[in-house]
Amino acid sequence: MKHTLYALLFATTFLSPVVAAEIDAASKIDAVTVYPQGAEITRVTTIDIAAGDHTLVLNDLPGNIDAQSIRVEGTTGATVEIGSVDSKVVHVTGSAQFASQRKQIEAEIQTLQDEIAGLSQLTQNIAYQRQLIQDLAKRPFAPQKADDKALRVDSTELGNLFDLVAGRLQALDERALTAQIRTRKANMEIADLHKKMSELSPKQTVKAVVTVDLSSQASTSGTFRVKYRIHNAGWRPFYDARLSVGDAKTAPRLSLVRRAEIVQNTTESWDNVALTLSTARPLGATAAPDLQANGLGFWEPRTAKRKSKNSGLFSMDKMENMVAEAPAMAGGAREADFKDEGRAASEQQASISTAGFQALYAIAGRVSINNAGTAKKVQISAEDMSAKLSAQAVPLLDPNAYLTADFTATGETPLLPGRVLLYRDNVYMGNGSLPLLTPGEDHALGFGVDDRIKIKRTEVKSETSENGIITTGIVQENAWVIEVENKHVREMPVKIFDRMPFSTHEDIEVELVAGTTRPSETDVDHKRGVMAWAYDLAPDAKKTIKFGYQVTSPKGKAVRIGMN
Repeated sequence: MKHTLYALLFATTFLSPVVAAEIDAASKIDAVTVYPQGAEITRVTTIDIAAGDHTLVLNDLPGNIDAQSIRVEGTTGATVEIGSVDSKVVHVTGSAQFASQRKQIEAEIQTLQDEIAGLSQLTQNIAYQRQLIQDLAKRPFAPQKADDKALRVDSTELGNLFDLVAGRLQALDERALTAQIRTRKANMEIADLHKKMSELSPKQTVKAVVTVDLSSQASTSGTFRVKYRIHNAGWRPFYDARLSVGDAKTAPRLSLVRRAEIVQNTTESWDNVALTLSTARPLGATAAPDLQANGLGFWEPRTAKRKSKNSGLFSMDKMENMVAEAPAMAGGAREADFKDEGRAASEQQASISTAGFQALYAIAGRVSINNAGTAKKVQISAEDMSAKLSAQAVPLLDPNAYLTADFTATGETPLLPGRVLLYRDNVYMGNGSLPLLTPGEDHALGFGVDDRIKIKRTEVKSETSENGIITTGIVQENAWVIEVENKHVREMPVKIFDRMPFSTHEDIEVELVAGTTRPSETDVDHKRGVMAWAYDLAPDAKKTIKFGYQVTSPKGKAVRIGMN
């Protein structure tokens, strides 16, 4: 019968004195739980344990782990007790790696030197062949004896001889030039390797050594899991929203694919691990902040104090003012500082579970993530849902109408805030964003310009006049006509937004002019003066909206718009 052991002990920063037989064991990363900030690593090692007391030594953990988060669990074939769990940080010099790199560089230098020696011999052979050809070319013209006359050679034989000699010499020259160029490059490579070797030095790495005291009643084998937290990792959600518009007979559908982007910059890669994503935030705040009392009184200016003649320091008043202004300046600086794919094959989805207030996404299969900062993208889930289409427009700012899809969040877990890649009928339309949405909550996403909704806003009146007999005022009247036409093959809800200014002074009056089409909403989203007209337009239907307002203000006083 298997016995599962848990050591819920805080790791200390110093190793206890070794009084038992040590078991050196190598471990590997088996599972990783990634949080929005940070991750929990689970390493696994399997060892044979003799009866008695032992110390399990794991010296292959990275040095940047959270020592207080180390936990050890074990599964053995006999009763084994886990005692203390200790840890320390050590600096390891990579002398073996340094020797290996130096040996490799020396081997490369020797190979290049052998190549240069061969090229030198080749150059000598070419020079000998060149001299031999030149000597042989002279023989037909030289007399054999002192009293012999030179041989006579006709023009044809002479031309053939010239061609033969020239061809042979040219071939030799080309080989000699090639050897010379290669020799120069090899010498440069040797110089670079010598420089590289001179700069090479043993590198120090930081490792964490964890020791676990074990006591076994009998000889057995066991698998031990070491868990710890690291900081240089995290994940964030993003989404694919694919809208199928449909037609007069087919209802629109929205496919929402939930994905995750994982990045880690630790000292080791995660190779072939079981990956789980958690929505918990162990590095975030754990309680609401403490709100202090805030007094209110009348401001009384202080009398300026003189600056000391013998001192370059500010007066206390000025120093207090500087201290008071510093947080605001620092806050402003911080604010300034912080200021595609079609798929034919199906994708694996994560196993989703909830644990109290967090959601856990167990990614299907095994995953590898390197530690070079490369983002790993995985799919969590895909949900298909109904969508309600509508068109929205703000012709005051933009003459286009925009297609909007309203949907209700489904699934067992909330949709976390993140970027959305928007596709309309498999055509990429741009990026959007999702807020935090709980299951059952409604939301709307925009899917780009709707070319089948035609909108035209025309100014029909802009007049200024005076009214009153005793007290005169200035009346500014503006009016527009907004024309909307639906070119869809189905009925389409359309919503048009516009605005009128509102008064911030009792002497300024703002009111709608007679004949204005009654808006469906006023003060939309609690924004004063913003109004909307909503209609369900049949195919090829048109709607005309009349909108205007007048502003009455005292004569001789300039009216400024935009004073919110």
